[in-house]
Amino acid sequence: MVLLKTPKQPQACMVDNHVISITNIRNGESICYSLAFIKGHIHTKNQNVCHFNENLEGKLVLHHLNPNDSLMSISDWVILGTEFKCLINLHRGDNDLILEYCATKLKWSIEYCPRRTVFRVMPIYIICKGHNGEFQAPNGEENTIQSACRRIAVGCKLIQCLTAEKLAESGLGRKTFQLENDLNTQAAECTVFHSQLSVERARRLSPEELWEHFGRELMMSPLGSNNRKFVAFLSCTRYIPNGKKPGTYEEILSSMEGHVALGGGGLAIFGTGCLHTWPRGVEEVVPRFLNVTQVDTQYLMDDSCFRGTYGGCFSTTLGSVCHELGHTFDLGHTEGSIMGRGFDNLNLVFTVHTKNDNEKLDKEKNKRVSSPASKASAQHATVSFTKVLNVSYRAPSPIRKPINKFNRTPDSPKRKLSFTDLSIRSSQESIASDTVDESQTTSELSGDLTYWTKSCATILAFHRWFNSEAPQNKSINLTFDNATKTLSSSAGVCVVELRDSSGLVVTTWQPQRCSSFQLPPGSIGHQVTTLVAEDSVGNLVKQTLST
Repeated sequence: MVLLKTPKQPQACMVDNHVISITNIRNGESICYSLAFIKGHIHTKNQNVCHFNENLEGKLVLHHLNPNDSLMSISDWVILGTEFKCLINLHRGDNDLILEYCATKLKWSIEYCPRRTVFRVMPIYIICKGHNGEFQAPNGEENTIQSACRRIAVGCKLIQCLTAEKLAESGLGRKTFQLENDLNTQAAECTVFHSQLSVERARRLSPEELWEHFGRELMMSPLGSNNRKFVAFLSCTRYIPNGKKPGTYEEILSSMEGHVALGGGGLAIFGTGCLHTWPRGVEEVVPRFLNVTQVDTQYLMDDSCFRGTYGGCFSTTLGSVCHELGHTFDLGHTEGSIMGRGFDNLNLVFTVHTKNDNEKLDKEKNKRVSSPASKASAQHATVSFTKVLNVSYRAPSPIRKPINKFNRTPDSPKRKLSFTDLSIRSSQESIASDTVDESQTTSELSGDLTYWTKSCATILAFHRWFNSEAPQNKSINLTFDNATKTLSSSAGVCVVELRDSSGLVVTTWQPQRCSSFQLPPGSIGHQVTTLVAEDSVGNLVKQTLST
């Protein structure tokens, strides 16, 4: 008989051999949203060898304690190339956390304290008359009303968290919008809204008509309020394939009924063709982003920017919601960034990759989207409405330009187009080249390719929906003199944008809170139609311009 040796199991280091560093959030920091994102690195001390895992590719264990030091939850998170990223649902007040790797522990505290404000965003699941509320999904995937609401709630929290992280990276503070449940703990995290519009009628309406109808219906309902914006999802979206594999996004849209992705004013609304790819809880977020299951376009919509996977669909559609919600906060379109077609890579924000992994991404199904063809400018309609139903919308082009799969060059190098490029182009069209440099930010250069441009970040940072409620000083106004082309505010002008007829930001300035700002001579060219400006207390001006 031959005795086989049992392989030794790796054991944790007997000494405190590691350093756990959190890089994005301070110990004891207070945040106004409930889903916290924690990222950092783990290193061995003095180049010692870790007997537990020499490659530092293991799991970080995150313990969440209540105020009585009782364990509330425990989760583990992948470490790759020393990097880790975690998500944790916080309770109101102080949250004590313990991050553990090998024999090393790090204690951390985060306070969850919503801002004092009346402005909130309400997630909505719309069920049309005659529809059972079940969204389209593959066999075996839960698609009940309750499942839809759980997925929408998690998605909205991710966008709330992402917005805060990206503003913090821009140096403007960890600011974001408040969700309904932040301000009213009795409110559902996602509210079911039963519409009087029939499912048959809804499936025949255009995206613009769907936006207008539900905007009116929601504002006329008991939920309607000028202090509330809605991010809504339509349960009856349906993909009906025509028997052949779609080659362009236009062909995908031609097979859709009840599909919409529009935002502006008080409503951002979306179809649910890819909702089945979204997570039902925080523990599913990373696995859903990394899900390389192929989308069977014989049965299901592929909205992955032609990555063709469930993970790609989750990343792109979550990014689309972030983009359209940005329109409700008065943001225009940009070249690149979240408000351009720079929203496909949200998976890179919340997942970890080694350098080698990033180099392989172009060959893998859940690769980053970076080719010019796949990042065609997303000319979504910008729409607005108020409580008194003064409805207007502008839809100059399709929701997304068709993407020809066969003309894509995913391995071609990406040229970063900055607002410096725009100023050069604009100067050839008799527009002043005073445009500020809106080139790559830390987020873009660090690898996740997801960022707000400087002007978008500034608008959000001073927006009333992103700041605590302050006593209204009616004597502070932001005004624009069309004759002299001068903006004035005693609170200080913070950001000025010139946009074209499609809502694309052509030129922008951040005047450092000056009491008056005059547009430079020649800055209003023939393609510029609108001025948008904001002061330091959130007053906004939107002015149609004449040359």
